[in-house]
Amino acid sequence: MLYSCQLTDYIDIHTHHNAGEGLFITNRYQAFEKAEGAGLCSLGLHPWHIADAGFDMEIAQLEQFVTLPNVIAIGECGLDKVTETDWTLQEKAFRAQIQLAGRLNKPLIIHCVRAYDEVLMILKQEKVTVPVIFHGFNKNVQVAQRILDNGYYLSFGAALLKASSPALVALAACPENMFFLETDDAAINIGQIYEKAADIRKTGIDALILQLQKNFQAVFNI
Repeated sequence: MLYSCQLTDYIDIHTHHNAGEGLFITNRYQAFEKAEGAGLCSLGLHPWHIADAGFDMEIAQLEQFVTLPNVIAIGECGLDKVTETDWTLQEKAFRAQIQLAGRLNKPLIIHCVRAYDEVLMILKQEKVTVPVIFHGFNKNVQVAQRILDNGYYLSFGAALLKASSPALVALAACPENMFFLETDDAAINIGQIYEKAADIRKTGIDALILQLQKNFQAVFNI
């Protein structure tokens, strides 16, 4: 077992920082070799950072280092209609990572910007067999329900701290066993997110900690 949760541990499912409270999964989208000997990581080809030149080498490097025992998820990967990255290349990289996750039986962490129809379609086409987490969710309840209806998870972050964010309503409506919390690249600590989430869901912080630990064990089994 790589990590055993303490009863008071927060879980930060997705962060780009090198340190945090409790259990945290650091995401790397380049320099995959730095994952070796590090803490828990996810590795993936982010839609913002892929290009035709060197693509085959990047995929090969990802396949090499994602087998490390401390790499417990593939991603963030997915589709983004705002970035300038070629759409066909985004889709190629996304499909390759879905297939890789299936071969290694590691969960997928999804980056999705204005492309929920396409992401859900590709996940279905590729017959994804591993847990799927849509990170940084900040859409309405209708979009959330489409994701949940497919058996996929939602992860909420700094958007919860904004009073006008649709993420507040989505989190309030989310089943207790289908969500996570994260800091992503925000200059906040995961404790702030937990406090806000507990308020939104009208539950105690200890109960929230224990529930997310159960969710973590169900998805990652470590």
